[in-house]
Amino acid sequence: MCNALRVAPRIGARFLKSVCLAGTALLALTAAAHADVTLYEQNGVTLEGGFTAGLGAIGVKNANLGAGVVTPSGEVQKDRNWVEGYIAPSLKLTYATESAGTLYGGVRAVSSGTGGDGDAGGFTQGRQGRTDLDNLYVGWKSGDLLSSLGKDAVDLSYGRQNFVIGDSFIIGDGTLDSQRQGTYWLGPRRGWNTGTAVAKFDIAPVHADLFRLKSDKNSNTDVIYGGNLEWRFGAEGKSSVGASYMRIDESKLATRKGMDIYNLRALGVTVPSVPGLTLSAEYVKQHNSRAGAALDASAWYGEAGYSFADVAWTPRASYRYSQFSGDNPGTVKSEAFDPLHMGFPRWGSWLQGEINGQYFPTSNSNVKVHNVQFAVQPAETVTLTALFYDFRFDRKPAGVTSGHVGNEINLAVDWAATPNLLVSAAVGRFFAGDGGKQFLRGTKDSSVFELAAIFTY
Repeated sequence: MCNALRVAPRIGARFLKSVCLAGTALLALTAAAHADVTLYEQNGVTLEGGFTAGLGAIGVKNANLGAGVVTPSGEVQKDRNWVEGYIAPSLKLTYATESAGTLYGGVRAVSSGTGGDGDAGGFTQGRQGRTDLDNLYVGWKSGDLLSSLGKDAVDLSYGRQNFVIGDSFIIGDGTLDSQRQGTYWLGPRRGWNTGTAVAKFDIAPVHADLFRLKSDKNSNTDVIYGGNLEWRFGAEGKSSVGASYMRIDESKLATRKGMDIYNLRALGVTVPSVPGLTLSAEYVKQHNSRAGAALDASAWYGEAGYSFADVAWTPRASYRYSQFSGDNPGTVKSEAFDPLHMGFPRWGSWLQGEINGQYFPTSNSNVKVHNVQFAVQPAETVTLTALFYDFRFDRKPAGVTSGHVGNEINLAVDWAATPNLLVSAAVGRFFAGDGGKQFLRGTKDSSVFELAAIFTY
């Protein structure tokens, strides 16, 4: 593979070296990892162990449309090539009582680092890394204690844990892997920090959450109180209609403290008369009346996807339009939408574009986005995905005369090499519009190449 990569000299020698080192290390790692998922099971007590490791190599040419990234030493790097890696062992302990439900707890540690130049947004630099806890929580499920409501109708948990609302449009990731943590692109940490408490209620077909969330310090240490209500239906409850309200009680970001957030959504809704068609839509309203932080912003999207189940390679096509409000300088309050703690569960979710979504400030604020996706599965273990984006300002920033930010194309392949090993690669190019050039103060198109391998046991 290392020799074959020489056909792409534009990626850069340092990046090719990173790819080869990542691949060599991964092979050594997968050969050495042997552990059972269930470590102990007796008298209602179950101990489970897990292990995940990831390696990624990324190269970006003409970062910020050629304006580059300023390093801590003051150097401007127009091209950034780096490698990321992490290991994440985990344990989960459960105790199923005969009449009082199930007690459980879990812990997950992440040791990660970034080598090379650091990412193309400047969130991490080379030679940065650390080990810390991603999850550390305890909880209780009702089991059959409340049998009239259903099994495990109540689930209470406290501590560092994962929590997502809907499609991760605004609440998905409690930790921003950046600075000393490294691994900004791989993003192995997802947990909300100590002080997080979640109460879940499942009385089919209704699901509800009450929560107190706390994000990590790189995500402004937000403390968020709120509730979520969903009606789940369809096959395996994959379709849902829901609403949520939340308030940011504390934050290091002055514009967030005191913010009220209202959310309405319909996800994965099927149309009986059109098999294969799914529809999704979501709306978010943000309001803050606190002195000096007045805010009135909104965002929404609508998406239609169609799966050709009876066609070779099972093609799936989708179109999504999303709009995130921008600030009107003629008012005292701000209209700029805050993307908060969005998640990224798949290609093309809420990091819109492997270049724009990862590294540009035009990601999910003051932007209107047309997105077309197409995916095929030529083999049971291989999925090919193509994505096209058109980005335009919602409101042109000061000094910008064009509303066209640019267009981006991403091509990705995912290969489940073994039941425990996923290998993914992607290439992308951002074609700068006049508005994007003026805003980012660059004049060139940007390109990216990404290679990752994730081992899970």
